[in-house]
Amino acid sequence: MMEIAYLNEKVNMKVIHPDDSKEDFDVEEIICGLRNIGASSLVATKVATEIAENVYDGISTAEIRLMTYKKLRKISPKLAEKYKYRAKLRVRTSKTTLERFDRKKIIQSLMKETQLDKNDAYMIVKQVELELERMRVSYVTAPLIREITCVKLLENGLEKERARYTRLGMPVYDVKNLIERPSTENANLQYNPESVHKLMADQISREYALLNLLPVNLADSHMKAEIHIHDLDYFTRPFCENHDLRYFFLNGFKADGVGNHTSVAGPAKKPEVAILHAAKILAASQTNCAGGQGFSYFNTFLAPYMQGLSYDKIKQLAQMFIYEMSEMYVARGGQTVFSSIDFDLSIPSILSDIPAVLPEGRMNDRTTYSDFEDEARDFLKAINEVYLGGDHSGKAFVFPKFEVQIEPDKINKSENEEILMDISRLAAKYGTPYYILKQPHMPKLSAYQCCAYLMHLDYDLAEGDLELGGLRNGGMQVISINLPQISYEATDETSFFEILEDRMGKTKQILLLKKDLIEKELKNGLLPFLSQEVNGRRYLEPTRQKYNIGMIGANEMTKAFTGEEIHEPEGHRFALKVFRRMREITDRYKQETGLNFCLARTPAESSGARMAQIDSNRYGSKVIHNGVGESAYYTNSFHVNPSADIPLWKRLGIESPFHPITTGGAMSHVWLGESNPSPEGTLELTKSIAKKTEIQYFAFTKDLSICRKCNFTGGSLLNKCPSCGSTNIEWWSRITGYYQNVTGWNKGKLEELSNRRRYNTSGNKTG
Repeated sequence: MMEIAYLNEKVNMKVIHPDDSKEDFDVEEIICGLRNIGASSLVATKVATEIAENVYDGISTAEIRLMTYKKLRKISPKLAEKYKYRAKLRVRTSKTTLERFDRKKIIQSLMKETQLDKNDAYMIVKQVELELERMRVSYVTAPLIREITCVKLLENGLEKERARYTRLGMPVYDVKNLIERPSTENANLQYNPESVHKLMADQISREYALLNLLPVNLADSHMKAEIHIHDLDYFTRPFCENHDLRYFFLNGFKADGVGNHTSVAGPAKKPEVAILHAAKILAASQTNCAGGQGFSYFNTFLAPYMQGLSYDKIKQLAQMFIYEMSEMYVARGGQTVFSSIDFDLSIPSILSDIPAVLPEGRMNDRTTYSDFEDEARDFLKAINEVYLGGDHSGKAFVFPKFEVQIEPDKINKSENEEILMDISRLAAKYGTPYYILKQPHMPKLSAYQCCAYLMHLDYDLAEGDLELGGLRNGGMQVISINLPQISYEATDETSFFEILEDRMGKTKQILLLKKDLIEKELKNGLLPFLSQEVNGRRYLEPTRQKYNIGMIGANEMTKAFTGEEIHEPEGHRFALKVFRRMREITDRYKQETGLNFCLARTPAESSGARMAQIDSNRYGSKVIHNGVGESAYYTNSFHVNPSADIPLWKRLGIESPFHPITTGGAMSHVWLGESNPSPEGTLELTKSIAKKTEIQYFAFTKDLSICRKCNFTGGSLLNKCPSCGSTNIEWWSRITGYYQNVTGWNKGKLEELSNRRRYNTSGNKTG
């Protein structure tokens, strides 16, 4: 060792690498390299010493390797060949560089990423090297080295370390398919270069959540379709958010939340600016959230900006907002923002005496929202007219979702008759409106957002929130229970509820984990828009969010367990019993944690099909579902089987009792079969649903056919344009809680579309 130290000190020369970088010559590197291929200490030291005596300042690494090979060959041809292979081996790194294989880098990464000690890391790397030598390749990629290393970790019983060290990504074949063929998992996502990038990133995010964020048993629960973690690709973000416009009218707008990367705007002075701010708020928040964005009391809070304007000017503002939201093609993967806007028929009593936020962020005690009843009504009328007119080609506006809040005891008031008839014309033409029926069981301060989630705006209100723009709320995460699977596994009612309790317990664990994750990200500054301060608190406080537990397949659950579907007496009785137990459990979680756990109807756009298909493979003939093969699906939440041959009022009567139980939101559908439904009939049906049921959220879904040649838009699913005769037809319908082109639907939803029992506005079946 003294001799080696002497040689290093004596030589003190630079070695030049292929990239022209220079490094001090170190005889120890030669010794280590020779020991790595199996040379004895004596041989390694002898060869290294001879090399050291012959180096000169500026010698290249290639010359050193050649000298080493020649000297080694005289001692052991076999070792020389191993050295030659190792010297030739090149690694294509993830940084798009080509480098020599270096065992030290693997040892260091294992120690850093898996917390293995140096000896164990060295042992694993030696096994990796033997595997590479056996393969005799000239080039190897960094991902392949990592895969081989993961195999060796598994072979040595180091599963936890393997999970930490694994690489996230996609097979080349899958990437090729994404580029060459459109995905149908999300019907709202257009096939374009940006969506391809999004879907590739989604895959990595999903794997990261399953491998790194969730404990193995909870990840397995999702993989086995016991539960479904919605938007798993966005697990590192909160889900959806409902906003209070007044906060921005008082404080101005920062698109990035801090004003570092974007310009800062003060409180809007003019109505045009207020409208543009409203559009940009939803787009900005979308960058921090996984799900939909929306406003409650939209026309009420904008009404002060409409004061003194002509109706034509108000309509122009309405048109500007709808077009902005329909054409801001900026959301994740090239989408319009998934957005909702809730409108009031009149100023809500709870807000009528609240001081109004006026242009420039002004407030005074004398001017309240009750002073702007006419402006709020005119804005609602104008918005409805814009939706009714469609876009330039006559096509319906899909986003933002147009939602109207109706108090059932005020639905027959004469002052509401005209606007309700206008809204009914829109429902009859396009099926656009969503009806929020403010039933007695609902919170007074609430809103519906995203596909069908009830936002509790009164949850954990602080002093001043009601007056100063603090009526905001959102969903932290949504996880659905696979109800049919429990029926397949249960032996009796007792075991059914034991399994249900276990599955809900798993969702609780994940939801609490998500809360801690988002709290950490807020503190780390990862969610800047949601970290803004509102009335002394962060814009998003995890303790105020909703923690939604959903359910899928109640109809198939009852059929498997009782032999009857949910619209039959025994099936309906059992389903209500299950839902009441689920409600009891979520209420218990709420009491235990202080968090707003809720039971919610979830969209099941792709999860209903996913669960049915996984269960078919696991449980075989036990499984009950709609459709066959790749078209198999479970009915959403508590919905009656789409194909059930029953009158509309029986269908609504079956679903109605579930709405008060689902505190996180529910939705019922009226699928219209008429090409041109009667607006008068639509209005009368709306009134009957509001007054005679407990339904809190519903929509009329009218199938639409759009001719790509002449832009004709008509009702029903047509194969030929009645105007120009073209067969170049697009079909549109409501997939879950929003309208979309049928070509983007997955096979399960397409099967459901064909199964839907449709009705006329009198409630009679049409097909």
